[in-house]
Amino acid sequence: MVKKSAQMKIQQMAFMILAVFLFFILVGLFFLSIELRGIKQKATILNEEVVISSLQVISDMTELSYDSKESLTLDEDKLRVLPTISEYDSFWGVSSIKVYKIYPAREIIKCPAQNCNYYEIYDNGQKNVKEYSTFISICKKVKELGYVYDRCEIGKISVGVKIDE
Repeated sequence: MVKKSAQMKIQQMAFMILAVFLFFILVGLFFLSIELRGIKQKATILNEEVVISSLQVISDMTELSYDSKESLTLDEDKLRVLPTISEYDSFWGVSSIKVYKIYPAREIIKCPAQNCNYYEIYDNGQKNVKEYSTFISICKKVKELGYVYDRCEIGKISVGVKIDE
């Protein structure tokens, strides 16, 4: 009789240890599901922050910038030439780069054309692209009446990135 009671207590303890072990596994899974619930949203927010910071990085690149001392200033002559150079296709790391002159306001005329105000620097043709933009200055050296000066206009640079759905 004593053997059966001792054996029963050992079985009870084994089941109790197993129950406690399963309880902690369930608590751990519940905790992980709460922590991982917003991971996709956090990744999207992080991607947006990277793109927004790349706006200034792209506009300050020597391939586009007008003056190394000024931030967010693009050279209009470089904007006209850069889309014709195919070696930069894998350089950008984004889906599209577009530059608009927004002042003085007029209808959008894509370059190359006379009095154009829209430059498509890069576009890889991807669908599901979200664009982020910021205001910039678009400058060029102009010679009028024997004087050389910088003519700057207000513009907008727009960078597109592929979004996952």
